[in-house]
Amino acid sequence: MRLASTKVNTHSRNPDVLPTFLRVIPKWHHRHPQFFPKVRTPRSHHVRLALGIAAAVAALSLTAAAIVGLDSHTAGARTASEDGVSPQLYLSTGALGAAAGDDALGLRTSYYEPPALTDPAQPGFTINSGADQPDPFMYQAGGRYYLFTSQDLVPTNVPVRSGTVVGRWGPPTDALPDPPAWAQPGVMWAPDVARFGDHYMLYFSSMLRGVSPGTMCIGDAISTAVAGPYLASPQPFVCQQSLGGSIDPRVFVDASGKPSMVWKSEQNARSYTTDTEIWIQPLSADGMHLLGQPTAIFRPDQSWQGHIVEAPQLVLVRGTYYLFYSGGWFNQPGYSVGAARCAGPTGPCTDVSPSPLLASNAQGQGPGEESVFSNAAGVWLLYTPSRSTLPLPGPPRPVAMAHLGFGPSGPYLAAPLEVAGPA
Repeated sequence: MRLASTKVNTHSRNPDVLPTFLRVIPKWHHRHPQFFPKVRTPRSHHVRLALGIAAAVAALSLTAAAIVGLDSHTAGARTASEDGVSPQLYLSTGALGAAAGDDALGLRTSYYEPPALTDPAQPGFTINSGADQPDPFMYQAGGRYYLFTSQDLVPTNVPVRSGTVVGRWGPPTDALPDPPAWAQPGVMWAPDVARFGDHYMLYFSSMLRGVSPGTMCIGDAISTAVAGPYLASPQPFVCQQSLGGSIDPRVFVDASGKPSMVWKSEQNARSYTTDTEIWIQPLSADGMHLLGQPTAIFRPDQSWQGHIVEAPQLVLVRGTYYLFYSGGWFNQPGYSVGAARCAGPTGPCTDVSPSPLLASNAQGQGPGEESVFSNAAGVWLLYTPSRSTLPLPGPPRPVAMAHLGFGPSGPYLAAPLEVAGPA
């Protein structure tokens, strides 16, 4: 069956063979074009912040946030020789479970194993609202906190808000005012920031300009300031065109201080029945090149995921590697956050539970697009509390935060803190 050309958001698509219940709708205001089921307009859900939690958040002084890993396929990836690369040039501000993190935070049971959440209907609290802000990522430096999100109906390519207190943000600025020539204007998502020596690297997802079918790739940019402006490299950093593209970059630092990149390959941009994959590959000490070969570490292994796992974040906690991810279609109520245990940084990774870590609840239907960060008070999950409503319009989604714990069975949602001292 061949469907007629469909025009959505001023972009024309003429899909080939598709089931009658599917259409191709560009995910222009979220991440990338892909197959997904039609949806109905959902009821608006808002994450509400309890007064006790508000006091805790106001006191939070978040330390390093980026605890991730990324990898890519060799096709389209920019690589370099490992010779002459010094890992000491890399400065991690979020290596949870690495030597520096354990020394600073300690192996306290109360820190990693706080009381479990008693009300699963209320897992998190809002730290920013107003504009639609998917794919949240937080970074701390110089006494300020920087909240990066994907763009959505805003004039900025990579919106970043900053403030001295979490939840009290200034107006958004553009971390990447001049995107690379290869990137489609107005299509840029899932930012990640890491410090490498005396500079910062911004990694992002964007669409290849002038390529059909639409293909997402990962780009990189450099700056001497956290909030930018960043200068983009002229070519994509990772671009697995044979796998449908590459998105969702995230930096991971192992216990020895060596950085890697973790990301998702976009098989679902071509087929709704092909599994996506999560990849990892070592990074050079300056963050500007990939080293060695990529390794696939995870793919869907539970029914609730369907064929999609994305938004990966690899963390190392007390000697155990965990992979956080989002699973399912981004615009469905079944979209959820999962966690897998990995044999090592290069996998393999398997789910710690057949059920999601964070699923639809009273605060929102279809939570996902998570990242993980830590401070002296605990480990936290930053996420979008409600699914996208594309191809239909919907309410703007806020940024939410939930407390995490790590027990013998793996990560779990922890009780919110009533009091949080300075980090």
